[in-house]
Amino acid sequence: MPIGEPGREQFRRAIMTLRNLHIAAAMSPLFTFRSELLANDELSDRGGFDDPTRDHLMSHLCHCDRWRRRVTHNPDDAPLGDKIEAAIDTNTQMEQGTDPFGGDDVQNQSGGLIDLPFALDGSDPDIPLQSQLQLKSTHAIVLSGAIDKAIVAWTRLNSRDRTRFITRYDSMRIYGHYQEILGYLNAFGGDQNRVDVAQILPSDEPLGPNDSPNRRGESTQTLP
Repeated sequence: MPIGEPGREQFRRAIMTLRNLHIAAAMSPLFTFRSELLANDELSDRGGFDDPTRDHLMSHLCHCDRWRRRVTHNPDDAPLGDKIEAAIDTNTQMEQGTDPFGGDDVQNQSGGLIDLPFALDGSDPDIPLQSQLQLKSTHAIVLSGAIDKAIVAWTRLNSRDRTRFITRYDSMRIYGHYQEILGYLNAFGGDQNRVDVAQILPSDEPLGPNDSPNRRGESTQTLP
């Protein structure tokens, strides 16, 4: 399928055609965050992942959240949430609604519809679907699921019909998804949250899953 076709599996609710290119720009670091998660061998450890991995992933989440604030039309400098920024650097100075784009102070002409420049149908090897992944860690499954849910949420914002920027209300909706990801990173990540895993999975058993303890290998077929 070409880019613009409907997504599949966990992305099946994504709206692929919209008008707001700022949404696509804000989603870009989220896909980088996702690829960093799936390419990290620490997430193959079923016991958890260490402090450097947690901090690295948290820095990507922080970058995603900065872009959320940058594409938010916030002329009153209303609070846009600071928990994610504070979680990674308590000494940072928050930027309330910094907009790197022009055109938010005058009425501009309407833009045309665009196709989301990310293929969510499984055709892009850099954006695999759930069925194309082999994740041993349940932590990785939960984290990737939360990221994918945020990706879909971006495409379903009411601000997708605007030519540029998103409203404060839509911004805080995405902030809720990012807070959920932050919660998973804090709950599952870090050396203090690692647990000891002694046994291998049945799928990793070199003699086959039926050779694993507590797995019955005999046939249930009635013999003549």
